[in-house]
Amino acid sequence: MKRFVLASVLTLAALVFASTAAFGAELQGKLGLSAHGGLYKLGLTDHSDYWTVGGVVDAALKYGLTNNFVLGVEGTGRMTWMADTSKWADGAGFTFSNQDGGPKQKAFSVGLLGEYHFMPESKFSPYLSLGAGLYMWKWQDSSGNTLMSNDPSLAQTGVPTTAGTPAAPYELKDQELYGMLGLGFSYFISENFSWDLGGRARYLSHFLTDFKDDMDIVGKDPGQLDLPKLTAEVYTGFSFYFGGGAKDEDLDGVNDKKDKCPGTKIGCRVDEAGCPVDSDGDGVCDGIDACANTPKGAKVDAKGCPMDSDGDGVSDGTDKCDNTPAGCTVDAAGCPTDSDGDGVCNGLDKCADTQKGCTVDATGCPTDADGDGVCDGVDQCPNTPAGSQVNAIGCVLPTVEYIPTPEKPLILKGVNFETNKAILLAASKTILDEVAISLMAHPEVKVEIGGHCDATGSDAHNHQLSHDRATSVRNYLVEKGVKAENLFVKGYGETTPIADNKTVSGRAQNRRVELKRVQ
Repeated sequence: MKRFVLASVLTLAALVFASTAAFGAELQGKLGLSAHGGLYKLGLTDHSDYWTVGGVVDAALKYGLTNNFVLGVEGTGRMTWMADTSKWADGAGFTFSNQDGGPKQKAFSVGLLGEYHFMPESKFSPYLSLGAGLYMWKWQDSSGNTLMSNDPSLAQTGVPTTAGTPAAPYELKDQELYGMLGLGFSYFISENFSWDLGGRARYLSHFLTDFKDDMDIVGKDPGQLDLPKLTAEVYTGFSFYFGGGAKDEDLDGVNDKKDKCPGTKIGCRVDEAGCPVDSDGDGVCDGIDACANTPKGAKVDAKGCPMDSDGDGVSDGTDKCDNTPAGCTVDAAGCPTDSDGDGVCNGLDKCADTQKGCTVDATGCPTDADGDGVCDGVDQCPNTPAGSQVNAIGCVLPTVEYIPTPEKPLILKGVNFETNKAILLAASKTILDEVAISLMAHPEVKVEIGGHCDATGSDAHNHQLSHDRATSVRNYLVEKGVKAENLFVKGYGETTPIADNKTVSGRAQNRRVELKRVQ
């Protein structure tokens, strides 16, 4: 028994595995004929279980409403025999041993049948079956005659009879309404032919029974016979499907069985597998695509044509600057070009050769607030008086050019400090303003700012004081716009006098600031 169960499980597993890569059935629109045979057993109480396991055959005519759901009609015939009472004491159970020449029971049912196939696309397709209809049965003797309730042969079986009672005899037959529930599977040997295996149960309702009182065979006490309430059936057989034709639900010209892309949009061109062809890869299939050569990466509309939200001629998806102002000239990436780098794109820029650094208006033309001829942004002296002559950076030309030569340092006469401090006197700043203008006009010039002291005080003190004074000058020039990287600071202390430190005038000349050109 264990070997049989194991073999059955392995066989079923093999069928399931094989089904994963095999064809199924196209049930929709097809007619089906089924023929099955098997065994059945009446469901009765122990004291009324007189019948052996019987045989059952059925035939059905079905139609596939969908690939999953099949509806039809079925007819079923059954026969069972009175069990050998000498071999059981508490119901016949699942026995095949019957009385020689004893009674037999025939039954026939006809009704509606519905099947739901869970995996119709697979070779192995489990299904659930439901049904309802009319169930008719009768008892017969060995010659095939319908038994009466007072038949003498019943006395030999132990079945209650009406013989010897005042009750009128009646035929042992009846009819019932039934409801059916079953499970099974179909293994499709081909697309139109399957082997079926399953089981089902029919509940008998007794709504139409002719038996009414305890003198009939509806009793519940020992010695009385119950009406059948259930049949349990197992069966196997075959089903054959025909008709229906080749289905093509998406109308793409490829049979649904071969179509790997069901639901293709109407109008699309498809390949042999039924999948849409999209030559330019824009997501809109050929046949619907009105722009068949769309550049790769471009966003398209429903017709497959590139969209260009900002109207710059570069399609969305490839446009890296998707909010380009109307009228701008753009590059291949869809970004505005700006030849003079003034922030106003070519195409809108009315002054295409604007000097670098100039502030411009909305049309790309330089602004000049003080009207000195040097544009705002480049102009280091934005409030120049009208009519003044200015240098390249927009500052009034200084009366003296404070640019030292490489051979000779330039002494900044008039640049003085508070006594023994590095604080510039106010008059010194006027001179340093002109120095700043000169240096800004020559950004290529780099200078050393050297601080010098007289011999009053210690060497260390004078060295630090001279360095601090040179630093103060540097800081002031940087504030005025001179590039810090063009200015270097060095404190010389009292080491390089240019006059006699023993006189007042000599010491005054030695306290000085010099510019020395280093580049």
